[in-house]
Amino acid sequence: MRLLFAESSVRGYGTEQHVAALATAMARRGHDVRCLVIADSPVAGLLRAAGVPMTSIRPGHTRGVRIAATLLRTAVRQRPDWMISNDPRFYRMLLAARRLTGARVALFRHWHDAPRRQRTRELLSHRADRFILVSRFHREDYRRQGMSVERASILYNPIDTGRFGPSPAARVSARARLGFGDSDPVVGYVGRVIEAKGIFTMADAAERFLAAEPSARMLWAGDGEDAESLRARVARGAHASRHRFLGWEADLAALYPALDILAVPSLYPEPFGRVCVEAQAAAVPVVSSLAGGLPETFDPGRTGIGVEPGDAAGLAGAILALTRDPERRRRMGAAGREWACERFSLERIAADFEDLLADG
Repeated sequence: MRLLFAESSVRGYGTEQHVAALATAMARRGHDVRCLVIADSPVAGLLRAAGVPMTSIRPGHTRGVRIAATLLRTAVRQRPDWMISNDPRFYRMLLAARRLTGARVALFRHWHDAPRRQRTRELLSHRADRFILVSRFHREDYRRQGMSVERASILYNPIDTGRFGPSPAARVSARARLGFGDSDPVVGYVGRVIEAKGIFTMADAAERFLAAEPSARMLWAGDGEDAESLRARVARGAHASRHRFLGWEADLAALYPALDILAVPSLYPEPFGRVCVEAQAAAVPVVSSLAGGLPETFDPGRTGIGVEPGDAAGLAGAILALTRDPERRRRMGAAGREWACERFSLERIAADFEDLLADG
């Protein structure tokens, strides 16, 4: 198949990485793939590294006639069978281009909140040839919000389990860079540093498990609007020197092996949980809140431990139990690697996407 992916974000969050991962997966399976993306964006960097052909959009040309003209020129040149996007800026443009190119349109939706505008709801649920959500929770949540989801399919986020894998060498290198000892239990948070992600619950939990386990360390990787507030809160605690803040990390695949546990403390009902799967692919057990679609991304009791959103004591207790039981961490890590490869690998999700596009 000839596939054209479109994405106009300049960020590198999970939604945007989804585009790069799925396009890469489909290219590896022999499809003719091209991506329309912002020049020098994180998505463009991932696609360039994977060797996926791109058409670049200038950062200032993300709205209006210019981006529509670039899309149309690219589509006319490639003559794709399918045009695909999870970017609302492209929804109407792709459907308009469909009339001129004959290509069909697949639209992804990654957000918890259902579209408020009736017009957007119709674009997704009726006019798109495929309307795709990223978890069972996501579909049921949209249904509860009154959106028609009878035609909605589910496709989990693909993870490059070759890139995100266990690596003793990466562990030694990352720990040396970060100043952690080989036997220090390191708990990590990876993601946007915003209140909805449960960062303040995480900070409270860290105070508890750091007090109880003197060798433990807390690593924060990410950035966001609440980063300064988080740093100030940690600084007021009794164990500030045992926290390490990295800011945004471009190469998380090199970071996960440094962790013994990944904490995912979200309060927000996540449609999916990309970092949860990435960590498991690297054989790192997870302690995750049970918000939204997160329970679909790990196997509670086997690859990680689930806790109620906002429960700092429960979060700390689960983390402490794992920090004190290296053998249990090892078993969970091995099971997590197997879980991620079976359910979320590029190969598995690409095959499911092929079936979805070919169905009818």
